[in-house]
Amino acid sequence: MPNIKVYRGGILQFVLSVFITLTSLFIAIPGLAQPQATGQMLSLEEAINVALKNHPAIVEYKERSLAAKSQIGVSRANLFPQATHSTSYYYGNSVPSTGINLPSGGPAFASSSGVISDYVVHRNTVNQLLYDFGKTLGQIGQSKAQYEVSKMDLANTRQQVVLDAKNAFYGYLAAQRAVKVSEENVRLNEDLVRQAKGFYQVGVKAKIDVTTAEANLYNAQADLITARNTFQISQVSLMTALGLKSWPYAGLTFQLDTQPKLIDLNEAKDKAFSSRPEYLKNQFQQKADQEALRSAKAGYFPTLTSQGVQNTQGKAYGGMRDTWSVSVQMNFPLFEGLATTYAVRQAKASLRATESNTEVLRQDINKQVEQSYLDVGAAAERIRSTEKAKQAARENWDLAQGRYKAGVGSIIEVTDAQVKFFQAELNYIRSVYDLKTAEAGLERAIGKAY
Repeated sequence: MPNIKVYRGGILQFVLSVFITLTSLFIAIPGLAQPQATGQMLSLEEAINVALKNHPAIVEYKERSLAAKSQIGVSRANLFPQATHSTSYYYGNSVPSTGINLPSGGPAFASSSGVISDYVVHRNTVNQLLYDFGKTLGQIGQSKAQYEVSKMDLANTRQQVVLDAKNAFYGYLAAQRAVKVSEENVRLNEDLVRQAKGFYQVGVKAKIDVTTAEANLYNAQADLITARNTFQISQVSLMTALGLKSWPYAGLTFQLDTQPKLIDLNEAKDKAFSSRPEYLKNQFQQKADQEALRSAKAGYFPTLTSQGVQNTQGKAYGGMRDTWSVSVQMNFPLFEGLATTYAVRQAKASLRATESNTEVLRQDINKQVEQSYLDVGAAAERIRSTEKAKQAARENWDLAQGRYKAGVGSIIEVTDAQVKFFQAELNYIRSVYDLKTAEAGLERAIGKAY
């Protein structure tokens, strides 16, 4: 008996361990363990806010903008005094002279008496730029303009993130609607199979009606599998667009409006040229190139600086002596391997390239606004057409279904009408969300700020 108890206990432990292992594997398999939903519904406005807060691309360009802002301080630092301190220790039979301070900063050495001793020099130096013919000011101006360029990059990224979030949001809703339509299509085909079997059993219809209805049902089930897979992919796409690592929402909420939101085309173009970050970035880049050219040209001229030096020097164990000097220096660039010449050429070429890009941007923005404007109008027209097609397909299916129930219609007529009705439903759903996507594209083309 004791052995039996142990055996039973071993079985229980084995079953428990298998259960725990399978549960762990179930949780670990991607797609099986879904993140807990909070029960909260996500609106479009909230989705945009989530994307602007969490998307890594926005974080990246925020940091790039902060780096560009810090570069302004780096460039401006050259206008302020530069103070340094150095301490030198010498040991040997040749010690530095205490009465001579060379412009290079190092002490002159007196002749040795052959006695080995140590020597210490404490040196405080202050350098101040007096005038460099606009080189430093050009660098500061270039840094300021590049900071504005970085802000336009950030604005452009924010607009693109919002566009991607909107498209993913609408794609999710469209896929969700498609699943519901596919589920309804499966239900209708199941009803048709039951009708065909009933007619066959009583001898009203042939066996081919049953097989045809079943084939149509299997196709509908395959369409439902595809629709559900598309829906799951759309959820992953929405998570990526919002910068989320898991899906905490119960679903989406959205008030669908099929009326297009259009403004005057010329007004839209004017807004685009005054709001598009790419176009504004070009203006700031021109300013940066102009300042870079100004700084490069300053390399042809001398630089005027001043220097103040205070030394405390002498033997390490007594005899320390203080000395000081003030100097003004003018450095003339006699020959630098044509570096300044090539720097000026480079700056001029960059400026010409940026100026030429202005017209390219104008043409691209003009094209994008017009194309987006036309897309909205075409999408609105497609909604009206697909809605009428859906109504006609529904009526055709009702008639075919009624004829078949009355025993005068064929199964082919019913299945054909049902397939057309299913496709008409899907086409209408696509056209509705195509309109919302086109409106989002028009807002992006205009340069709506977020």
